[in-house]
Amino acid sequence: MALPKEPRQKMINIMYLVLTAILALNVSSEILNAFQTMNDSFAKSNAALKTRSEVILSEFDSEQNKAFAEKVAIWKPKAQKVAELSDQAYLFIENIKKELKMESGLKAPDTTFKIDDLEATTRLLVEGKDKTKMAKGEEIYNMLTKYKADLAKIDPLLALKVGGIPVDLSIPKLYNKEDEKTVKSLSVPRQWATIYFHMTPTIAALALMSKFQNDIRNSQTQLIDFCYSQVNTTFIQLKNFDAIASANATTVSPGEEVEITAVLGSYNSDAKPSISIDGASVPMGPDGKALYKMVASAPGDYSKRVTINFINPSTGAAETRSTDVKFKVVTPTGLSLSTDKTRVFYAGLQNPISISGAAGGAGALKVSASGNASVSPGSGPGNYIVTVSSPGTVTINVSDGKSSKSFNIPAKDVPTPKVGVNKDFRTYGTITADALCGPGVISAILNDFVFEGVNFQVTSFNVQFDDGISVSNGGPAFNGQIRSKIKASLSGDRILIYNINYKTPTGQIKPLTQGLSFDIY
Repeated sequence: MALPKEPRQKMINIMYLVLTAILALNVSSEILNAFQTMNDSFAKSNAALKTRSEVILSEFDSEQNKAFAEKVAIWKPKAQKVAELSDQAYLFIENIKKELKMESGLKAPDTTFKIDDLEATTRLLVEGKDKTKMAKGEEIYNMLTKYKADLAKIDPLLALKVGGIPVDLSIPKLYNKEDEKTVKSLSVPRQWATIYFHMTPTIAALALMSKFQNDIRNSQTQLIDFCYSQVNTTFIQLKNFDAIASANATTVSPGEEVEITAVLGSYNSDAKPSISIDGASVPMGPDGKALYKMVASAPGDYSKRVTINFINPSTGAAETRSTDVKFKVVTPTGLSLSTDKTRVFYAGLQNPISISGAAGGAGALKVSASGNASVSPGSGPGNYIVTVSSPGTVTINVSDGKSSKSFNIPAKDVPTPKVGVNKDFRTYGTITADALCGPGVISAILNDFVFEGVNFQVTSFNVQFDDGISVSNGGPAFNGQIRSKIKASLSGDRILIYNINYKTPTGQIKPLTQGLSFDIY
């Protein structure tokens, strides 16, 4: 007698599911070999970065830095602390890698293990062998969080660099939408560990951990390099000096402004230069340049004598260098265009221009611009406003009814602003929790820019606390969670603000490499 069809069909369905599961677990050898190659590559890179850090550390005691013994005494211990913390973090992950190999079948003195084991990684790094203890993946996340916080505590200037180091603790994107709800219900460390290591072959997990070690070694090298740069920033042996000066134009029209920029070649602060143009003293700006302005008068050839007196830091002797800046004033013929503020247009701003030389006067002018810009009337005859939507080259077309002419003007983005907290625009240092929270707003401004009142808006940022918690924030003002945690901070706790994004005048959202660091007292 034949078996009933329904039980037989159920058996077939079960066998099909089992076969499908087996095929899903069968990771191809090509993929495993790729992860093995990646792991080996990280190992070589990590060794090279370790060597580079050791070389930089040895340079603190080099002959050229003996004249800077005081700075070496300050910054060498900080660099050594960076190396110490990095070695500890690196070893922490190395020990977990050894545990994973043993979990995947490694037995001494044998060196082989199951590189395609999917369960070992999940058991050790995600679920935890001992259910009462934290899984190793969560331990790695917490260790890296503490590592960044400990680095930031070494020095306030160093803390500003920590926000940009390669150690990234953001939650990876989850591509399996079915698991998204479950994973998001977990704690942040557990989310991180699950997305990275759940059902991951052993060799892939080892490669990932080698990548985290590579981030540590890269961070170590960057921060030690920064410490070293603080020692010999003023150690510049200058042997050749010359005066460098230039005018913004060699030919101008009556009534136009002439700018002469003068600077001492191989300039440094030890030289203490004083600059004069035609006998008139010209103050030097913070960038080491002296800017001289004059209004062109009658047509003709002109020359301005630029003289720079300075102290040669190599010899200690007073020296002088001079040069002549020549330009010509001419009477314009035909249509001409002048950018009133700069020789470029800035995207998103109102750029004023003046047009002269029109037959029949300014009232006969017709002015238009290329596709990425628009032109509107300005404050008076011959004056116009150009608004540019994006960087590039803007073509201004001018016609007076009898002749026409096109002018090509470069357009670029507005310079990157600086950010600070509250009205006093603090960027780092000690501060009370109340002072930091009141009003608790991050501002982005642009100092010494030819256009005044350019508006920037901070759109988002992250705040890292000493307990390892990182909080995301939308907009310029601290949200409630951030304010609560700052006010609950203890004396000596460090607050790091990083991943700051801002909106440009054209509406683009851009990131800032600058970070903010504060110590609560």
